[in-house]
Amino acid sequence: MTFLSPLTILAAAAITVPPLVALYFLKLKRSVRLVPTTLLWRKAVEDLQVNAPFQRLRRSLLLLLQLMVLALAAIALGKPMLHQAAAYETTALILIDQSASMAVVEADGRSRLDAAKALAKQTVDGLGPEARAMVIMFCDRARVVSSFDADKEAVKRKIDSIDQTQSTSSLSEAVRLAEAFAQNLVIGGEKAGADVAPESAAPPASVFLFTDGRIEDADKVVVEKLDVSRMVVSNVGHRADNLGILTMSASRNYDQPGFLEATALVRNFGPEPATVDVVLYVDGRNVDVRSLALEGTPKGESGSLPGVAADVAPLNVQLAVFDQILFEGGGLVEVMLRVDDALKADDRAWVVIDPPSRARVLLVSDGNMFLDGLLPNFSVELTRMTPSEYERAEESRIAQDGRSLFDVVIFDRAETARLPQGNYLFFGAVPKLDGVAVAGAVKDELIHDWDETDPLLRHVAVETIVPLEWRELKLPPDAVAVLQGRTSPVLASLTREGSRFLLCAFSLIVEDEQGRRYVNGEWIAGVGFVVLLQNMVENLSGRVATSARNAVAPGEPVSLPIPADVEILKVYRPDGVIDQVPAAKYRTVHYARTRTVGAYRLEPALSGQDRFAVNLFNEVESTVAPAETITLGAKTIEARSGRVDLDQPAWMYFLLGVLVILILEWVVYNQRVLV
Repeated sequence: MTFLSPLTILAAAAITVPPLVALYFLKLKRSVRLVPTTLLWRKAVEDLQVNAPFQRLRRSLLLLLQLMVLALAAIALGKPMLHQAAAYETTALILIDQSASMAVVEADGRSRLDAAKALAKQTVDGLGPEARAMVIMFCDRARVVSSFDADKEAVKRKIDSIDQTQSTSSLSEAVRLAEAFAQNLVIGGEKAGADVAPESAAPPASVFLFTDGRIEDADKVVVEKLDVSRMVVSNVGHRADNLGILTMSASRNYDQPGFLEATALVRNFGPEPATVDVVLYVDGRNVDVRSLALEGTPKGESGSLPGVAADVAPLNVQLAVFDQILFEGGGLVEVMLRVDDALKADDRAWVVIDPPSRARVLLVSDGNMFLDGLLPNFSVELTRMTPSEYERAEESRIAQDGRSLFDVVIFDRAETARLPQGNYLFFGAVPKLDGVAVAGAVKDELIHDWDETDPLLRHVAVETIVPLEWRELKLPPDAVAVLQGRTSPVLASLTREGSRFLLCAFSLIVEDEQGRRYVNGEWIAGVGFVVLLQNMVENLSGRVATSARNAVAPGEPVSLPIPADVEILKVYRPDGVIDQVPAAKYRTVHYARTRTVGAYRLEPALSGQDRFAVNLFNEVESTVAPAETITLGAKTIEARSGRVDLDQPAWMYFLLGVLVILILEWVVYNQRVLV
């Protein structure tokens, strides 16, 4: 038995019991009498002894009964709850967590998911003969495993079919599904699940949640149609030791594209210090290793976030750095923690690196000596068109299946609305997009602000960028200013429908009112502009920058372009399963069977899309220590271990006891008075 308000019992007893006992300590009132003899003194002494304070409490049945009344009433005010088996229930909603952290193997050799399924089946066995149960499994998404069914064996078979995933955990969708089914449930079997009038609906069902408590959105769940007070949370975990990879990145060396640079941010989620070897693999070959010593994470602390500076980051988070790794071709780069811990899904991470290649660049210009002279020196495949040639060109010359044939398209003082999906760089002009416009000219103004961490400004001395004039840009709120003048952006980045745009408000060559052309500042002929232009081309093309562009989270869909001559696309999953995806009439498919971390391979190989990686990178799932409580909105529920019981209110039984004792006390009192 438990009490929802235990302090109320003490308060009620402190207020009522002392006054009751004090009444029994009141002295008897006697009148003065003259007696003819002292023989009655003996009788008087005996009477005094009988009426002494503590003697007055001896063998007082009435006092005992009255104290029992007060005690039972005080206990009833404490809201006592009895643990009762689920057999008293008519309906049960069973929610089972199948997220990544449920794969932890406990001391008994079972995973948390296996333990959850065993407890869920035990709960089904404990239901009454007419009871019905519904089962929902959830990770990043929720799915009904079994609708309301009175066949216990069938429900248990459905529970056994729940499989493990390596996705994150989200409870919101599971709660919405449970509410949608529960609100239409009626007593009886024929109309179960049908839309019925509210007056015919069954009472709220009991909810059984089997989880380790590592639910990312638990405190954001809005429960509207379920009785949270009837929810039972079963805790299925004990282990807390785990090390995991929070983030991983890999890119080619900026100055030496034949060399690879990789980093991995590692955290110790367990309470004890640990030392771990971080191993780097390139196409399955062990090429380097780093050893990290990490302090433990104290209980209750969330740790640090990725990106925290090294000088302020806690010792339970460390960065493994691999540099000068020879990698002239393309392939799979993997980082692995050499450790035996609770969770395996976060011990490995992957990125796919494309081979170094020459970026395909289209220059749309009427002639620009700076661009014409510099671009061929950037190791690019350069194609030139005038603005009129670009607008008249056949679609096959600039795009295929709605995608640009070029890695970067540069427009020099030319506006256009012909923008297939791709990457674009505009000088002195803007694309014809909603929310993008050019206002008046800005002259004699310096760069006012900039983001020095932006890769576009790598090795660029911004103070040397001094255009004589630029045009005022009107951009939508989601545009990012890389270089900011006092009144408007000088260089801005914008993304629209899969295309990326870099907008330079300045032209390289400008004209005065008499039509005379001149260079827009001496800086354009200097090293600063050369570096800036190279950064913009390489950043847009993605040839040298990070190659982790095709890494996704578990459960996240991946868009896969399919060539016109391919009817079936094979996806080789890391768990050994081969999925065959029909292309049908669509040239792009959205593949969502990504709940297993690892590298996925496509057949036939698609240009730039022959492989992609799925990584966990989730602190909530990697924190495997089971939660002691679950907060749903504003309600905090204590998690239980072992057999699942229901809390049944018991205050009415104590009030019934009060009534019985009051009747008994009345009988005793009347017997003494009337006798």
